[in-house]
Amino acid sequence: MKNIVKLFLVALCGSTISCQNLLEEDPQSLLSTDKFYKTAADATTAVNAISSIFHQASMFNLRYAAHTTALEDYASGQGFYIPMSQYQITTPIMAVTDGYWTGFYRAIDASNRVLKYVPAIPMDEAEKSKILGEAYFYRAFAYYNLAKNFGAVPIRTEPTENLTQTGGKREPLEKVYALVIADLKTAEQTLPATQTQTGRPTAGAAKTMLADVYLVREQWADARDKAEEVISSKKYSLVGVKTSADFEKIFGSEITTSSEEIFYIKYQHSVAGGNSIPQLYHLPTSIWATSGFGTFFGFPTYPLLRDWRGSDLRKDFNLYTSGPNKQGVTVANSATQPIRFGKFKDVNVPASAAHGIDFPIYRYAEALLIYAEAASQASQGPTPLAVERLNMVHRRAYGQEAGAASSVDFKIGDYNATTFRDLVLKERAYEFLVEGKRWYDLIRTGKAKSVIKEAKGLTISDAVLLMPIPKQEIDNNADISPEDQNPGY
Repeated sequence: MKNIVKLFLVALCGSTISCQNLLEEDPQSLLSTDKFYKTAADATTAVNAISSIFHQASMFNLRYAAHTTALEDYASGQGFYIPMSQYQITTPIMAVTDGYWTGFYRAIDASNRVLKYVPAIPMDEAEKSKILGEAYFYRAFAYYNLAKNFGAVPIRTEPTENLTQTGGKREPLEKVYALVIADLKTAEQTLPATQTQTGRPTAGAAKTMLADVYLVREQWADARDKAEEVISSKKYSLVGVKTSADFEKIFGSEITTSSEEIFYIKYQHSVAGGNSIPQLYHLPTSIWATSGFGTFFGFPTYPLLRDWRGSDLRKDFNLYTSGPNKQGVTVANSATQPIRFGKFKDVNVPASAAHGIDFPIYRYAEALLIYAEAASQASQGPTPLAVERLNMVHRRAYGQEAGAASSVDFKIGDYNATTFRDLVLKERAYEFLVEGKRWYDLIRTGKAKSVIKEAKGLTISDAVLLMPIPKQEIDNNADISPEDQNPGY
């Protein structure tokens, strides 16, 4: 069992009897300010409560972690996710996306409480600064995900303590991103370079998210330079691999951390602190999930999968056409669902929601690929260092040393700005398969419609590029009317 931050896990327990002995304090969200925010321990519990929200089933524990898989050009979904595979956001799916809105705003509110009340607590100033840095990071993280999925959203920077604070008009994306950037700039200055507890955000995590935001905003030089800060810090490195199975050193359920982990949502093998992610990718008969749903699958005709070179070790690691059942017998996938995804595998788990797989938000590979794309865009064509950073990720995929020239290297003379960016996007697709990156890459580059048309033969509407604003928000927020809903809903 992995040794994950205890308070991150106990905050998941709520009132469950099996968790009561793990936590003596009352949950922070149920305490009034006159009882709470008095001690350093209160401050720590309050910031852990923010993280706990991201661990819930509506968030990275299950739904949000896999939200984009059925939308991406290499995958389809069954059951609940059939409409999403057809680019239709139905009422049942809206109930799930409503949960994303609620979850991220709960995290924002919990962050706002920390930022309002922790500064007055008499405690070690360095520890206080770190806690406030975490709150700024989490608030930025929540608003960034809201912006990517819903577009313009209300901005709330004060905790909701009465009904008069539940309003707020949808603010333009420029204003939302300005807050995200400001919060991340504060976080990178106040967070430590390393944390003693695995799973807490660091300065490197804030810098990487900031580089990511700049990339989305097409602030190319800013994205390049911020990614370079992460790279030049030498705090991270790519994990070396020689076989496809070696990728378990990055993604395996027994791995506590690795040299390329920048920021992950952390889990462990327990009902209190585990997740359900493998259930979505593996069948109920599979050894790799306790009672899997087998939700997502691919077809060999999908261009991204069709064109994936067999010598790329990521292909064999990420895709399987047959696998062991619970009796250890290898069974072929069905002809109607021929390819399944193998990144999130877990065995010997005590319960369906007790998988110990961590969910990666930022890995070192992302800093390298952000640099490659942004540097080329900033220079209107690939630079030698941009190509080298791309090649580092590509070499590792083929079992080569990341820092040594290889026969698999891309050559700068073969590409211009447009073709090199396409190359980076394809590398990102393979590197971050089922990590929740591809759909957003297609949207930010304006390629979603054309890529999905080629891959699946489907014409998608503009509506599916954003999720609907929850009806509950429209009904309860006096500053938002039905006319403010995203187009198509």
